[in-house]
Parts: sequence; C-alpha cells; structure tokens
Amino acid sequence: MSVKVVIHIGPPKTGTSAIQYCLQHDRQRLAENGIYYPKHTTDVNGISSGNLNSIYDVTASLGRSINKGKVDKLINLCEKLSMHTLLLSSEFFFENMKEVSCAFPNAIFIAYIRNPLDSFESLYNQSVKRHHKVDPIKNLPKLPKFYLTKLEAILDEIGASHFILRAYSKSAFVGGSIIDDFYSILNVTPPLITSKSINPSYSFEALEFKRWINQFCSHSLALKADKILQNFKSDLGPFSLIEPKTYELYKEQAVCFLNKLQSKHCIFGFEGLLDDVHNAKQKLYKNQKLSEEDFNQVANYIDHKAPEVYKSICNALYLSSYRSCYTGTYGQAFIKKYKLSDISDKYMYKTQVINFIKRLLGKTTNAEELPFMLPNSGDISRLRNTLRLGDDVSDVDILRELAFVAEKNHDIGLAYMFMKRAQKLRPNGPLINKKIKLYERKIDSANTEKQILK
Repeated sequence: MSVKVVIHIGPPKTGTSAIQYCLQHDRQRLAENGIYYPKHTTDVNGISSGNLNSIYDVTASLGRSINKGKVDKLINLCEKLSMHTLLLSSEFFFENMKEVSCAFPNAIFIAYIRNPLDSFESLYNQSVKRHHKVDPIKNLPKLPKFYLTKLEAILDEIGASHFILRAYSKSAFVGGSIIDDFYSILNVTPPLITSKSINPSYSFEALEFKRWINQFCSHSLALKADKILQNFKSDLGPFSLIEPKTYELYKEQAVCFLNKLQSKHCIFGFEGLLDDVHNAKQKLYKNQKLSEEDFNQVANYIDHKAPEVYKSICNALYLSSYRSCYTGTYGQAFIKKYKLSDISDKYMYKTQVINFIKRLLGKTTNAEELPFMLPNSGDISRLRNTLRLGDDVSDVDILRELAFVAEKNHDIGLAYMFMKRAQKLRPNGPLINKKIKLYERKIDSANTEKQILK
C-alpha cells in the first residue's frame, strides 16, 4: 500500500493554530476517513508546534534534526492501520523545507497566501506578545514581505508541482472559514463545531502594556502576564499601527507582489484575496502610546485577575529602578500599591523555598523563575577578561564592587540590581542581605518623597 503524505506548513499568521487545534480534536473522525494525523500537545491557549516532534529530535550537538526512524515508523504505522494518507502540520517545517522535502520526497505541501500588509502588522503584534519585542513598529518605505519572499524561493527550489497554494481570505475560503477550506483539500466534511478562538489578537491597550513590561520582566513572568492580557477587553476595537499614508503605499505594493506571485504560481481563490486587498479599509490608526488612564485600567485588571503576577511585575520594576521604565509615568503609577520592602523579601523567600524543594528532588533551579532580568554570567566573564581578574576574584566579589560603585555615585537602583544578582549566587551572605535591605529602604523613601512632591 502506498501512503500519500500531505504536509501543512503555514506559513505563520495564516490560521495554523486554529487548523492544528481542530485536527488534534478530530483525529478519530479523520482516521475513519483514512487520514492519520499524529497526536501532539497544545498549551493553555490551544497553541502548539504541531507535529514537529513527530519527525524531529533535539540533540545537544545538532539542535533539531529529522529522525529518519520516526519518519519510517509513521509510514509503517499508516500502512499497518490501513490509512491512505499521513497528514502533518507545523510552521517549523516551513523554515526547514529542504530537509523536510528530502525526508518526504513525494509529499504534497499545503501553504496559505495572506495579504502581506496584514501579515506585517500581525507578525509585529505577535513579536510583542510572545517574543519580548520592545521597539515600536517601523514605518518602512517598502512593505516587508517576510514569509512570502521565502515561500517564493521554496517554490522555485522544490518545485511548484509539490505545492497546493490557497488564498488566506474569508471571501476565498471554501465554506467561508479556514477550517472548512482546509477540510475541502482533504475531501472530508468539516466538523460541526470549530468555533473556538485560538491565539486571538490583543487589544491595543494590552499590546502596549505588554511592550512596556517586556523591557524589564523575565520571559517566564511576561508569559504569565500574556495569559492574562489575552483576555483583556477593550471598547476601542480593531486598530492599526501603520501611519495612514504608509498604509496606502503598502496596499499598492501588496497588490503588485501578489500579482507577480500569481503570474508564476497558481493560487486557489486568488481573485477573492486580491479583491480583499483592493477593498481593504485601514482599521483605526493608533499612535503607540497609552494614556495614563488606559495604562492604569490594564494594571488594575491584572491586579484584580492575578494579584501575585501584579506583585511580581512590581518587584521586577523596582529592580529596574535605574532605568526609564521605572522613573517614567507608567513605572511610577504601577509601584504606588506596594513598597519594595513589602514584596521583595516575600518573593525571595518563596523563590528560595521552591529552589530548595527542587534541589531535594534532584532538579536544577532556573533563573527564569525570577521575575526580573539580570546580567548573565557571560557579562561578568567579559568584565573579568577586560579587567584581567584572576579566578581568586569571584563573581560575587565583582558584583558587590559594582554595587558599591553605583551606590557611591548615588545610583541606588543600579546598586540594588547588582546586589540582587550577588544574592542569587550567595543567598546567605550577611553583607549582601544587609545592603539589599538598606537599598530597599532608600528606594521606598525616595518614592515616598516623589509622591509627596506630586
């Protein structure tokens, strides 16, 4: 029996999460129709990397690499179960098409084509949500085409005959939705219930708040905030971050690029996609700055939904008291509810207990459990090499001295940050802990004075 291999590759921001969520929950019915879709995990938001681990391994020396044994096992399993089709889906495959196509030389690849103007904004928003982006969007003279440029190169290299290209456009979707359209490719009736929203967009207020905390929060804390911000509702509605004149310029460029792509490759539903681009009206343009009122609304929402996350963000902010994110309007508004001395010791005690339990269980502790970003060991090593310090001078000694220099120059926030890093390496150091308490009192006192002056 010859097994047909169909691989969905995205690209990103073309409804992949919704497709994978639906396929994962419809595996039994797909199997009844002769299609084997390997099981995979999803996170709390319903998002996953799809079937990445179904064919890839992670090794210390090579990173991710295709496991030929896994590939053969999938094909053999399909034959054993009398499945005529192996269906895989992962955006990671798009980034590694050459090796994936070598592993499955006769595979058919499914890719959706989205308006590159929509992709540009959507990819930016995603970079703020999940990838710690802090810079505002760039209004470039030429619309970045990102994944479509790469897709064009892939089509030329592997051959368009191996691809099914579909328009990502509501007016072009068979059945009116991405799920219905995808199932039409499989020649399977779509499931009755596919309405769960996967990876919905942030509101403008949530996006800007997340961009602000990305400056100083650890990735683990930012992820906790993300799960809360995902549900923050706004009366503002859909928005655009691109200046209106630039938006119109980008529309013209998007039309030109899509026409060029269609002239070389057949895109199912292309006319509907092109009409959508021509008729697109820009959403409400917003300059990337929150009013203090809107900022406080988001902050209060987090405090109401998850006060422990609010306190952790506050603690991380205090540890960045030498930076503008702390001294600015947002930072000063956020710390009003808690003094540093009220939350820092409690958090350190909780972290120490968690780490102690992990050590008892033989597990390693992770710096990402801390709510703030600290200088890493590489920074200290570079400083050590620059100053030609020997091994007899410990990292703790270096960090303490940096803290003393900052303190002498009246930069208590920076001194506090260095001393907290030293405390992480030597939690029971009496001088370190004494200095941290002193710095906390000074920072609290300075904040009290600022509030009185206001």
